[in-house]
Amino acid sequence: LILSEANIYYKMGDTEKFKDLLEIATEKDPKNPELQYNLGVISAESDHPQEAMAYYKKAIELDPGYVNAYINSAALVLGKEEGLIKEMNGLGTSNADNKRYEQLREERQNLYKEAIPFLTKALEINPKSTSAATTLMNIYSVLGETDKYKAMKAKIEEMRGAE
Repeated sequence: LILSEANIYYKMGDTEKFKDLLEIATEKDPKNPELQYNLGVISAESDHPQEAMAYYKKAIELDPGYVNAYINSAALVLGKEEGLIKEMNGLGTSNADNKRYEQLREERQNLYKEAIPFLTKALEINPKSTSAATTLMNIYSVLGETDKYKAMKAKIEEMRGAE
């Protein structure tokens, strides 16, 4: 009943009441990974990324095969990239700007490296996930990991050929 009520609030756009009811449901059923995952989604949508990551990790802890929790964890990590790119694009050509650009580039690459395990696990659980494979392929390309890029590209082509 709590979940039904929560879904009604969600459909009405009242995400705060939805989240409150999900938290009550989680207290009653703390081992339910879907409840943790949904709390993660709402936290991410409400711009609370650390809270969202904690919920996704809890969902994964409860169900190590919960593929969407891995994918959303990667998306959360990669979501930090936008601010970096914006700052990178706003820099000039002075020595200080060049140094800052290199710092931001390194931060961006570290984000990619942080996302790789989530995407790899998602692909391991669901080998037909073209979105996870494509994101991994793009990450490997940017990181200059040519062999991994080529392997992932071949995997994607194999997936598309099987459709």
